[in-house]
Amino acid sequence: MPENKTKLVVLSAFYEPYMSGAEQMVKQVVENLGDFYDTTLITGLYNRELERFEKRKNFKIIRVGVGHRTIDKFLYPILANFKIIKIKPDIIHAIMESYAGVALYFAKFVSHAKRILTLQSGDLDDKRKQNNFFIKLFWKKIHKTPDTVTAISNFLRDRALRLGAKKENVHVIPNGIDFNEIPGFLEKERNRVICVARLSWEKGLDYLIKAWSDVLLKIPNAKLVIVGEGQKRKEIEEMIDTYKLHESVLLMGNLPHKQTLEEISKSEVFICPSLAEGLGVVFIEAQSCGVPAIGTRVGGIPDVIINNHNGLLIEPRNAEEISRAIIELLENKDLREEITKNANISVKKYSWHSILEKIHKLYQTCE
Repeated sequence: MPENKTKLVVLSAFYEPYMSGAEQMVKQVVENLGDFYDTTLITGLYNRELERFEKRKNFKIIRVGVGHRTIDKFLYPILANFKIIKIKPDIIHAIMESYAGVALYFAKFVSHAKRILTLQSGDLDDKRKQNNFFIKLFWKKIHKTPDTVTAISNFLRDRALRLGAKKENVHVIPNGIDFNEIPGFLEKERNRVICVARLSWEKGLDYLIKAWSDVLLKIPNAKLVIVGEGQKRKEIEEMIDTYKLHESVLLMGNLPHKQTLEEISKSEVFICPSLAEGLGVVFIEAQSCGVPAIGTRVGGIPDVIINNHNGLLIEPRNAEEISRAIIELLENKDLREEITKNANISVKKYSWHSILEKIHKLYQTCE
């Protein structure tokens, strides 16, 4: 790349093949804005079979660490900064406020680059995560010291302000979706409900399983499909066994993204009873697939769902509200159609094209 290009370093503790919502944003940034800058992505190694250096079409990848999943996370903030010293970037953009956020904090001591932090995670406020050594030690510093903070939801913006970030330095820029990936019309299966989520504590799936028995009392032929994998799988399987739900609940495990969107499109209702959520891209995907979504009043979900307009909002940790909302949508075709129509309009603001334009303008103010 020409030497006169602004040098951009993107910090992301994880990248391909370890992808979730935050990493999808990283992918969009480096692949679509990489041509405008001399772009380097610094991520963790985690696996010795991965290349430590890759040159992609319009950006470079540097992986740091010893090739161990746990150790590399803790080494990342230090090792990333050794690379920053060599690269001498003009802009450093850390995406995710945990390990990348700590790396960005350390960067203030080794680089004069403009520092941008993107807040992504809704579960880091939980006591379980606050016990993490890096989070406990650097939590306020992570939010206070960047030159600019972007948050994917109003919930995360408010957290940044509460922890000391200056209001004029904080901007809400959500994650987006690629509308080209949304499948065309697929015939919906009657009374089919889908949940796409990690099988982990923050998704509240135990409340969904408890609620499902009440749904079946009202709609005996209803089917619940759960797409995702995680550490709570055995516990959820035991709950399905306890409540004798084998005939109506299907655990599909992880699926390719394309197939996941197809499974959503075939359903009449989407639900994820999250206990913590930075934004909830999966709700946006459900809306884009023409499926009315039920979410909880936590984190950034209320940014996506306006109750009784483009979805339904319920209280977290409430099996009774879950069953009531599911039954209401399955039984009320007019409500499903009205919510779907409104969501089809509101979802347009989550196009990656418009979101990347905002990020590009933000970079330009740093040059």
